[in-house]
Amino acid sequence: MKRKHSRMKSGLALVLAALLLLGLAGLGLAGSRAKMAAKEQKAAYDLYQKKCLSCHLSVADPERSGKTRDEWTLVVRYMDKHYVQLTDEEAAKIIDLLYSIRRGLEKEAG
Repeated sequence: MKRKHSRMKSGLALVLAALLLLGLAGLGLAGSRAKMAAKEQKAAYDLYQKKCLSCHLSVADPERSGKTRDEWTLVVRYMDKHYVQLTDEEAAKIIDLLYSIRRGLEKEAG
């Protein structure tokens, strides 16, 4: 009987160790995702500076509530047609940046 309990304990210890390792690996993955998101945000802001800040002074406009993603899409596409040339990828990055900066302040989810 002792032998059976010993095997159960070692099996349980093995399962717990595996779960712990998976949890730690998940934390590392979350950290690398956060770093990637920060890099993408920085790249989007650099693109915004290059394409938009020659006419617009800032992304911040404290007097206005946030726009939905659809509203930002309309604004960026209007600018693309009339003032600045953007690829679809550049437009998507700028839309994501502008929406993420004021997220939670929009009239409705977008």
